[in-house]
Amino acid sequence: MTRIAILHPGQMGAAVGRALVEAGHDVGWLPEGRGAGTRRRAEEAGLTALDDVADRDLVVSVCPPAAAVDTARSVAGFSGLYLDANAVSPGTASEVAAVVAGSYVDGGIVGPPPVPRGCSCPGRAPARSPRCSPAAGSSPSSWTARRPRPR
Repeated sequence: MTRIAILHPGQMGAAVGRALVEAGHDVGWLPEGRGAGTRRRAEEAGLTALDDVADRDLVVSVCPPAAAVDTARSVAGFSGLYLDANAVSPGTASEVAAVVAGSYVDGGIVGPPPVPRGCSCPGRAPARSPRCSPAAGSSPSSWTARRPRPR
């Protein structure tokens, strides 16, 4: 079991975190300075609140590209594997790599967060949809990527 921290559980980060939890990993997040919506998503995804990332093997940064460097700075000194899964420029990736003390991977997530198969609530986060939420029995193992609406 890999010990992972998700920074931060927005719609995409929570979906990634939930999938990792369901795959058997120990997934946490840093609640300091985060809002009520982030806390709700983290709880619904089964993430554990952490004080720091010192005991983590992997940190996955899932945030808006403009916040990538500050997010890396928030865990400066982390010596494990740091995955920057944000759509950042090569210059920003170099800045993030310079902040990270451990191993660094520049990755990316393409597309919107997954939704439950058959969800009829396009554009809504599953947690906000009464028919597609985890409380309604939905599980990411049965989720699929959203398909763009025809124009």
